[in-house]
Amino acid sequence: MAVTNFIQSIWSKKIQDDLELKTKLVDNCLRDYEGDCKYAQSVHILGVGEPTIAKYDNTTDIEIEEMSDKGQILTIDQANYFAFYVDDVNKAQSVPGLKEKYQEKAVHGLAVKRDSYVADLISKATHVTEVAELTEEGTKNGVDDAIVALRERNFDEEGVIEITPKFYNKFKNHLITLSTDNPGYIKKGKVGVYDDFDVIMSNNMKNDGSNVYCDVRGKKAIAFVGQINEVEALRAEKRFKDIIRGLDTFGAKIIDEDRIQVIKYSVTP
Repeated sequence: MAVTNFIQSIWSKKIQDDLELKTKLVDNCLRDYEGDCKYAQSVHILGVGEPTIAKYDNTTDIEIEEMSDKGQILTIDQANYFAFYVDDVNKAQSVPGLKEKYQEKAVHGLAVKRDSYVADLISKATHVTEVAELTEEGTKNGVDDAIVALRERNFDEEGVIEITPKFYNKFKNHLITLSTDNPGYIKKGKVGVYDDFDVIMSNNMKNDGSNVYCDVRGKKAIAFVGQINEVEALRAEKRFKDIIRGLDTFGAKIIDEDRIQVIKYSVTP
């Protein structure tokens, strides 16, 4: 039997929406260019330089300067797919809860890939604060130093602190606790507030075997664009089954180094 009733647009949109709920690090990125990525291989992010502020003297002519172009190119160079057998696509779509189970498995894997990519970018950021030891005092000092470093670079926007469960275990006594009745906080990894920064716990922070990289950043530090480009169903050639497969394409880039401060600590046995 041919696959005739597969509803591509619904599956694609549902997976995209579920990804928005599952990702944590991606959620704290600039997403203004999302709509431009579906059919593009890169996105041009507009930007201009800072004008010179000079003292005015009415006895001399003012100087007119050319504004520099600070635009950047964000390359959409990441692509991940899922593909799995189902006994019957029509059944998968009609049985209550079955379609959601299939999508849940695919979404989890895609979300990890997206967040891990952002975490890798974070680990390569320019400004770094090192935590001497992973203790209650050491984690607090590290976060405080990172926040001060950001603010000394004129940081004045909404920000997040992104940490590992191990870091959180030492740092948690310093947090303002959030309401546990809000499931949205839990899904997004929010575990508290510290010094007006939301604190996010994630298992996907970069661990290179020697060091682990957490961070404090603003939501304009990293730009991210992503799109579920294809979700389709087809009949398996050599099995009496259907196949559902999908493609997720995305890209991300640090577009403002001054809006991110890495918090690095050593991996301990």
